[in-house]
Amino acid sequence: MKKPDTKAASVLFGVELETVIPAGCGVQVGNYHRGIQVTGGLRKSDGTVVTAPKFNRNAWRAEHDGSIRGSGVACEFVSPILHGEAGVAALCEFVEFTITIGATVNDSCGCHVTVSVDSIIGSSDHAKRGEFARKLAHIAQWHARSIYGQTGAGRHVNSYSHTFAADVANLVKTMERHPELRIKESAAIACGRGMINFRKLFSHGLVEFRAFAGTTSVAKVQHHVATAIGLCRRAAEVECLGAFKKNKVQEARTRTAADAVKFLWDYLGWTGSKRDCALGLFGCLHTEFRQYRKEALRLCRQFDLRYPHAPL
Repeated sequence: MKKPDTKAASVLFGVELETVIPAGCGVQVGNYHRGIQVTGGLRKSDGTVVTAPKFNRNAWRAEHDGSIRGSGVACEFVSPILHGEAGVAALCEFVEFTITIGATVNDSCGCHVTVSVDSIIGSSDHAKRGEFARKLAHIAQWHARSIYGQTGAGRHVNSYSHTFAADVANLVKTMERHPELRIKESAAIACGRGMINFRKLFSHGLVEFRAFAGTTSVAKVQHHVATAIGLCRRAAEVECLGAFKKNKVQEARTRTAADAVKFLWDYLGWTGSKRDCALGLFGCLHTEFRQYRKEALRLCRQFDLRYPHAPL
């Protein structure tokens, strides 16, 4: 396999895990955007106390989210700012913690990955943020079937994680080229809360991947995070940008989700011989790729069976 992406190890990111937890699991859930620190919980199997993992002494937060349905307590776990091998390892440990306390997911749950654009492009310049966003939107559109396919679920028809609307092509062009910041910000907001949320791009230098389905699987979370960071790293390196609509080669390589995820791996240098490093892969995202790629491919095949005619 290609060497790890050392630049990706410095990317700042965060993860939100939407779940349903048992009422008596020992986790206090705060109000929306007023989360309570998660210090520990009760093991579902025997009721013993388990300590919640932290990252750099920073705890995750548990907060309510009205979009989550299910019998139990709606709980969105929000990570601290993560980075590097230790950050990814801490993320995997926390996913294991959610399993231990009996957290579950359903089709109302999502897994959101927020990435710091500034930590990727090395700048908070609004023009450079806009240029990056346009490249990322184009690349994500080309790989939409693999992004949604790896969930195995119908996130593309969910109102909180919908596909890009037709006007996004022009909106991201405005974000890149218009000289006025307020117009750039308006265009970012107009893109909506779909596959990628650009609303905080100009105010905080952040983009949020919303296409991923809720999960308590370490393998799924690893592939989702690797996809988000890998696509962002690729967007930062792209010099010649193609059209928003897929070309004939891209269409041929994304006829099914199973084909599309293989195309994604090749495009990011996770497989094939086109790149000298695996963009977005570092730490366990790199060393465990051969394990979690199997789960991603299984889910893509599941997606193909469920949604063979998805307009992606």
